[in-house]
Amino acid sequence: MQIQGYCEDQFLEVKNLFESFFNNQIEIGSNLALIKNGKVLINLYSGTKNKNQDPWDENTLTNTFSLSKGIYAGCVAKLINLNEIDIEKNIYFYWPSFKKNNKQNIKVKHLLSHQSGLYRFKSLINNQDLLDWDKIIYLIENQEPDHASGEATFYHAKTHGFIVGELIKKITNLNLNDFFYNHIGKPYEINFHFGVKDKNLNNISDLVETENNNKTIENNEFDAFNNPKHDVQFYNSLEWRKSLVPSMGGHGNALAVAKYYDILSNDIKNSYNKIISKNIFKTILEQSTTQKDGSLGIPIRWTYSGFILRGGWMFGKNKESFGHNGWGGSLGFGDPVEGFGLAYITRKVNSGMGADTRAVQLVKKIYDCLI
Repeated sequence: MQIQGYCEDQFLEVKNLFESFFNNQIEIGSNLALIKNGKVLINLYSGTKNKNQDPWDENTLTNTFSLSKGIYAGCVAKLINLNEIDIEKNIYFYWPSFKKNNKQNIKVKHLLSHQSGLYRFKSLINNQDLLDWDKIIYLIENQEPDHASGEATFYHAKTHGFIVGELIKKITNLNLNDFFYNHIGKPYEINFHFGVKDKNLNNISDLVETENNNKTIENNEFDAFNNPKHDVQFYNSLEWRKSLVPSMGGHGNALAVAKYYDILSNDIKNSYNKIISKNIFKTILEQSTTQKDGSLGIPIRWTYSGFILRGGWMFGKNKESFGHNGWGGSLGFGDPVEGFGLAYITRKVNSGMGADTRAVQLVKKIYDCLI
């Protein structure tokens, strides 16, 4: 299959690996990008974006699932830099009605690091309910946490973005998509959306889920993932794409995500202060806890800023790297040692919960090619 886009000569081995995914039917449509200090080193794309075999192009958007969490973490970082939010304050300081039902002691930093106790919906909901912002906020306001704030870590797979988004709304009077667009998306031309506008709806890839060979244990109790259950066909619907579902509904491409992480990485490396100052950012990028994550069953290096710190090759070789991956295989991170942003976006959803081998192989090959 012909690979489109751009690749610096030093990364030709990366291009060859990317191409092999298509030749070996590992991939059907994806995008890989690497940007260093504003310079595009890689922006490769290939495959098709739907069952009509329409070709993937440089502006094709894809649902990135939880990669989205790393993007809206930048909105929080911006507010911290503007001194409009203090992660040491209790959430109800900004959102008074949040304190009901024993939530008065939940700090902003505990929410961002998945230690708030609000990692699941305790009442049965469906995917359609996720499109009703007011309904979800009502449920969260009236829900009691599962544990005391800061005492345990459970990945907030679906609840997280609603709480962060409402917090941003209470502080700024803007919904998450508008705040992101005004402060990050528009100034830096980052093609990422929390609710896709009509003009971009004709260039979104349809997700295709691979068969999950891992046996799953049926859990009758609601957890972070099973309420509501994943439904890829629903995620391909027009109403999903247009709606604001921050934790798992952000749409973008690899160039946009790499550009975003390149900015953040160089806010540290070169003190550019575009989104957040170096000193503040380094403070909130510290690891929050060493506890095993109760939702995922493995240790995750959560920070008080909402990013994940490097743990294994998913975010490259440098321990200072930070980012967020998404269910299905998409990934984005920044490396402040090298001063770059890297992203891989795919429509072929790997339904396992571990790090996607496609992304990890590409990340390793990129580091092999660095001079």
